[in-house]
Amino acid sequence: MRIEATNQSRISTFAVPALCAGLLCFGSARSAPTDPGSSATATGDGALYDFNIEHLAADLSVSGDGELQPVPLIAAPELPPVASMADSCAEPLADDSMLERVRRRLAITACASSAWLDGLFGDQLRYDDYRATYGTVSLGTLWSQYDGVDPRLRFKLRLQLPQWDERISAFAGRVNRDEFISDSENDFDALPRRQFGSMAEDESVLVGLGYSSPRRNGNDFDVSVGVRVDLPLDPYVRTRWEMTRTFAESYVFSTRQSFFWQNSEGLGATTRLTLDRALSPWYLLRWSGLGKFTQETAGMEWNSQVTLFQSLNPRVGLAWQAELEGETDNEVQQTNRALRLIMRRQLNPEWLFLELRGGVEWPRRKLTEDREASAEVGIAFEMQFGPKRERNALSR
Repeated sequence: MRIEATNQSRISTFAVPALCAGLLCFGSARSAPTDPGSSATATGDGALYDFNIEHLAADLSVSGDGELQPVPLIAAPELPPVASMADSCAEPLADDSMLERVRRRLAITACASSAWLDGLFGDQLRYDDYRATYGTVSLGTLWSQYDGVDPRLRFKLRLQLPQWDERISAFAGRVNRDEFISDSENDFDALPRRQFGSMAEDESVLVGLGYSSPRRNGNDFDVSVGVRVDLPLDPYVRTRWEMTRTFAESYVFSTRQSFFWQNSEGLGATTRLTLDRALSPWYLLRWSGLGKFTQETAGMEWNSQVTLFQSLNPRVGLAWQAELEGETDNEVQQTNRALRLIMRRQLNPEWLFLELRGGVEWPRRKLTEDREASAEVGIAFEMQFGPKRERNALSR
């Protein structure tokens, strides 16, 4: 007896016209088809399962004492060994440099992990989809007069799960836990930054699953659940809705509302508004405003930022940034002011990036503190592996 099962899903794509300057692509990056599975139309492959009539019963054999003993014939499906998964994920080396070998090993490990996890939901492994697994690894350090030296190692990885559902993906990363869960990450996250009066220090490894609406049409919805990989375990749930609109040819406006629950922080909500204005093919102006409330915060934490993106050439981009932030119920309501210049340069090979930051801040959290200038300097390297994706895709 043969049973045929077919799983089909169709995903269409919506993309707001990109407003780009050099390496910095901003056409409301949050509105682009950033989800795995939302960037193309995909149809699930039919899966054939063969059953023999004996599989529906038990074989009867005679034991030593003459009694009939049932012997089950249905065995659990076996997944290919990890070694064969890695071999199936392997691709030729572009060159024999140490960096290329490291990047290739990261890509193979990510692909094999995606195949192993997806293999739990079926036996029709799709390596073309698993090779679309993508991520970044960044290493950098920031020095400031106020906080001293702060080194950071971060990574983000998005795993494809086509056998389960094209709209579902798995996530793993070493990130700032509070910024990631509350959806308050900055456009540039390779280096740490002062947020709401204090330097973000809560770096954690998070793993989870995410669901995104199949069509990116300007009214988009996604949900994610996950846990911090540490004891005690700290689970979280987050849901987001985003609306994006273009108008007057050169404007893109987006609003995003997030609700989240974290075991250690309780309930919270974040509202983000973004307005982009294309000034020319080489300049883009962005204003973004953010308000966050949790059960653990004193009132509402807020942030307002103006950034001028400048393209110097196809490989180099600058970001001129001014920022204000504070807390409504803190004894000092405006906790920080900052001016920054950020340079992002594509190196050779093209998947390696250099990020430089220089600026000055004026932090003040307590009335007993004086608001004094604090210089900051930072450098970071970022390696991308897997297909090229917008960096914001990894936060979904």
